[in-house]
Amino acid sequence: MSETTSGPAPATVVLATDLGPRCDRAAARAQRLAARPGTVAIAASAVEPSRAQARDTIRGDAPAWYRPPSPAAEAERRLRQDLAGDVDWDVRVAEAPAGEHLSGLLDALAHDGRDDDPLVVAGPVREGVLGPTVLGSTVDRLLRRADLSLLLVRRRAYADYRRVLVASDFSEPSRRALCRARALFPDARVTLLHGFTVPMLGLMDGSRDDALAQARRQLREEGEAFLRTLGSAGAGIELLVEAGDPARLAQQHVETYGTELVVVGTHGRGAMYELAVGSVARRIVTSVDADTLVVRGWRDPQGRDAR
Repeated sequence: MSETTSGPAPATVVLATDLGPRCDRAAARAQRLAARPGTVAIAASAVEPSRAQARDTIRGDAPAWYRPPSPAAEAERRLRQDLAGDVDWDVRVAEAPAGEHLSGLLDALAHDGRDDDPLVVAGPVREGVLGPTVLGSTVDRLLRRADLSLLLVRRRAYADYRRVLVASDFSEPSRRALCRARALFPDARVTLLHGFTVPMLGLMDGSRDDALAQARRQLREEGEAFLRTLGSAGAGIELLVEAGDPARLAQQHVETYGTELVVVGTHGRGAMYELAVGSVARRIVTSVDADTLVVRGWRDPQGRDAR
């Protein structure tokens, strides 16, 4: 039975699942989010043509009474069974590449003229031997869009998020990410984290500590000004300005405070730019041991997508 959670409803929650065991936690989190009154709940899954062919090959000879199920019908049955409860899910299953299926679904939602970007909920991204394999396919394709927020779920959904960390460079995309997180999880305690480095710090002698202290003071003033521009959305937010890599600092915050969600905004320049080796977004998504929310792009006051 789904539990209705507190806070305003996301306009649309889209669960993207391959029905594998790694997506169970994403499905449970999506159930909690979709249980909020007024939420449009969509569950999407795709049967890749290569997977269907491989399954048919494995079956081999079959008894005369055997009737092979339609791959899409079987996937829809499993998905409805997994999501059984109080939420009225609109189940969308297709025999197609997952990226194409999800993109088509999101395009249709955009054409419906909805006021809010959909919240897409999916399983976690993992590092492969040569890099994050999933980022090169479905998730990478989603991150090319400017009209969604992507929640990647690693942890079990025991309760609503209580501690949220927003990694910020005080930019417009960071503002959008922070506002989106506060709107989705208004009861959570929010911390804004800015990690910084001082150029040529390793070459400094006795002035090293002074340079760090000066940079921290200046950036803290910038962070406080950034929060003031948010008005009520910036109230009650803790500001942390620390020297170091933001992804490493985010993981340390998770380990110290039990932070359940880390939020990052991206600048809308395309997934290959944002998730290139060494980028903050990529390192947070692939390495931090917590759920992560990626808020794509930003919109100007006239509502146009900036890329």
